[in-house]
Amino acid sequence: RAGGLLNDADCARDAKLKTMTYRRYRSLLQQLFLITLVPPWHRNINKRLVKSPKLYFTDTALLCHQLGVNLETLPRQNPGLFGHVLENFVATELIKQLSMIPGSGTLNHFRTHEGNEVDFVIERRDGSLIGIEVKARDHITPADFAGLKMLKHEAGKDFKRGIVLYQGNDTIPYGEDMTAMPIDALW
Repeated sequence: RAGGLLNDADCARDAKLKTMTYRRYRSLLQQLFLITLVPPWHRNINKRLVKSPKLYFTDTALLCHQLGVNLETLPRQNPGLFGHVLENFVATELIKQLSMIPGSGTLNHFRTHEGNEVDFVIERRDGSLIGIEVKARDHITPADFAGLKMLKHEAGKDFKRGIVLYQGNDTIPYGEDMTAMPIDALW
């Protein structure tokens, strides 16, 4: 469920718990800083946007242990799962960096009911936005910027930059305010 939309009823059913019991456990895990929720970004409440938070483990190694996977072999054995683990890792790094700079912004995600999404939206106090999409590949295509373009359309002049973090080595501009960057650009 890491990196996925939070649905308490589905999680409770999978864990064979009552929904209220599951929510108490989830709340406890949050209080212990083992998981964190990233809320959705939206400005116009009337738009058809998904309003569920996304759930992340605060320790990616703990997530891999819980999944019973080896992080070193995961990209080859299960690339789809690796994408979720990589997104979880980026989430924890962004949360750390935002917490080090007071007032630097809030971390959110963006998703429409039609399926357009941006993994992370950083909204600064002045309302300006940076969208970040995470790809577990070593190459980028223009289609990887579709969600960022939708966010830009929704945010208008407040949209400052769209970034696709990927496994490659080069920083590649994709237009005036869109860029593909290696994941190590986080540091």
